[in-house]
Amino acid sequence: MRKIGVALTALLVLTGCGENAGEGGLKDAMAAVSGDGPAAAYFEYGEPAWWRDLGVKAGAEQARRWLPASVSGLGSLATAAAALPEATGMTPTAGTRAISIGVPPQQAFRFDGDVDADAVRKKLAALGAKPREMGGHDGLSFSPGDEIDLSRAIVPGVTNQLNQVVVTDSLVATASAPDPLTSVLGGETTLADKPAHAAMATCLGDVAAATIMTPSPPSGTVTLYGVGLRRPADLNDRPVNVICVLPAASATADVERALTTRLTSTGTYGKHAPEIAHDRVSSDDHTVLRAVLTLNDTTNALFANQMLVRGDLQTLITS
Repeated sequence: MRKIGVALTALLVLTGCGENAGEGGLKDAMAAVSGDGPAAAYFEYGEPAWWRDLGVKAGAEQARRWLPASVSGLGSLATAAAALPEATGMTPTAGTRAISIGVPPQQAFRFDGDVDADAVRKKLAALGAKPREMGGHDGLSFSPGDEIDLSRAIVPGVTNQLNQVVVTDSLVATASAPDPLTSVLGGETTLADKPAHAAMATCLGDVAAATIMTPSPPSGTVTLYGVGLRRPADLNDRPVNVICVLPAASATADVERALTTRLTSTGTYGKHAPEIAHDRVSSDDHTVLRAVLTLNDTTNALFANQMLVRGDLQTLITS
């Protein structure tokens, strides 16, 4: 995306004249993966191109607080992102978007953008990957199944996430096993076709980083959790986090009461978000409860994501 495009998008967001909530980035990404697989349990999304165009990079002091958001969508590969280009030819942070789906061992990753496919293939082949067809796609694989060879250290922190790889001039898809790899490449029914997930995308709106997941273990109280980071128009903006909760129909009143009385700017969370607003979002017969948090100048830009990963959000609602 060119910088003029970033400026125009920011203007549209500020004036309220942008695309419909959830359309474009997030919803398009959900439409790119299968809804009948691991993405239904966990879906993480990020836009490296957006953050690059804003000037978010290592060493840029003004951009430091936004750095965690710049690797959103990489999942467990985020910590290895800096080492991947030299070792594998893959440069996830140079793409337009990043997607990770599923939970171990059913994980898969996808990076869209301009790809030097020949370079990736050569480096993987040199590491021992063999040509193999996976779900109708030509790819490379270190083993035909989901075996983990701990003696093969491609880069620190990477075990079998790169076991199966499909690479083209416009994307790289990787997974530990063929089935999740096929899922991250799409399907007849996509994640965007699932009404509950589509409602969650509508609730999150125009975000450049997001995570949507089911409760684990399954809950009779909540169907889906979603958190996201709204696009900042400028590096000096205060981060705006969005929390969306899709409750079970029978638990809507209790979940809404917990959110609106416990997640407030006058309580514990006010130290991080001096402005917290609550509302409801309706979509396809689903009612999603939303909290919009405007963070202070020091809180991590992915504060809502931290709440979800640590289990704080789940505890707040169900305790």
